[in-house]
Amino acid sequence: MPKSRQLPVDAATFEEWARAPYPLRVRGRVQHYLWGSTDAIPELLGQANPGREPFAELWLGAHPDLPSHATIGSGEIALNRLAGAAGPVLLGERAFEQFDGAFPFLMKILSAEKPLSIQAHPNTEQAESGFARENHAGLDLDDPRRSYKDDKHKPELLSALEDFYALRGFRPLDELARTVHDMPELSDLVPDGILTHDGMVELYVELMRLPQLEVNRRLAPLMQRLRTGNENRKFGKSDPEYWAIRADDEFSRRENKDRGLFSVFLLNLVRLRPGQATYLPAGEPHSYLEGTGIEIMANSNNVLRGGLTPKRVDVEELLSVLTFECGKPTVLELEPDRWSGTRARYVTPALEFELSRVQLNSGESDVAGSTHGAELGIVLDGKVKINSRDGSNLHLERGQSFLIPYGIPYVMSAREMTTVFVGSVPI
Repeated sequence: MPKSRQLPVDAATFEEWARAPYPLRVRGRVQHYLWGSTDAIPELLGQANPGREPFAELWLGAHPDLPSHATIGSGEIALNRLAGAAGPVLLGERAFEQFDGAFPFLMKILSAEKPLSIQAHPNTEQAESGFARENHAGLDLDDPRRSYKDDKHKPELLSALEDFYALRGFRPLDELARTVHDMPELSDLVPDGILTHDGMVELYVELMRLPQLEVNRRLAPLMQRLRTGNENRKFGKSDPEYWAIRADDEFSRRENKDRGLFSVFLLNLVRLRPGQATYLPAGEPHSYLEGTGIEIMANSNNVLRGGLTPKRVDVEELLSVLTFECGKPTVLELEPDRWSGTRARYVTPALEFELSRVQLNSGESDVAGSTHGAELGIVLDGKVKINSRDGSNLHLERGQSFLIPYGIPYVMSAREMTTVFVGSVPI
């Protein structure tokens, strides 16, 4: 991906765009978290990575922590500044009012080589309360003691671009009861092998609140037993034991075991095939374990963690937001868009976002009229040209991204077989 000149947008050029908006080229930005893989995102962006630096997430959006930049004329503007300066033009009047002038979603390419933390996201009421409480305590936004970065909830969807492994939601009660009862190190917690929902909540809360010495007393022999078993029969990625050993190697320190290991056995282990997706509402415990996917979420960075991370762990705050629902998780499939033969989308209850996939053969086009919300897109394969009604056009290749303002008709034409993912504001 060519480097941007990062020049500010000329005021006259910006005003001209605001009067007659057209599609814009967008430059996403990368988060180099330690769990990131070293190859998938650099390959997508066409960047060399000789130092094998982790590329964890490519952010496409307007979150102030790492806003993308849009090109207007010969300069660039951060998307949060663009939304602040021309929100009704970018979002449309209705969405501008609905989301208080903020761009409502954040899209990412996420590529995990190591497990992410055991985590959940708050609902709106919890986020507003937690954010206000920490503000009142005088904590700066970058203070490591903070749990709430903003006052927004964070429903999210992840669509797998390759086989993707995750933990998500508590397992069905009968499975949980058998799992715990069959573990000598934990069986005293469910002595009769029967587990009610209230009992499950009590079990998880008790495990997460254990003093570190008690965590070690239970997990050290458990992990040693699993390692011995792994020598005789190698665990595979469909086994929780495989991920527990990997997480133990990564996150336990000396004699102290990471309490997040309990969750590996109590949450559903999910394997998503390419094109399948999972939707996470507020309060759903989860961890992404390995793989590359495209993620879209409300424009928030609120993450409450309970283990498997060197970042801040706040067990009590995590427990306060969990919904403690048990059962097999739903795997989402793409559904054909009734208005377009070239688009398919994931159906979720989210008000802030919708994710669609556009697949085009060489010479084929996708036509979007004036009834769409603001859109952010990224080309995952192939080459496309985007033409709008004012005669402007964008030529985009693999790894390049674009922004379509609210209600601007455009045609996306493929110059070869092409796959594009588009996040949009539902209307």
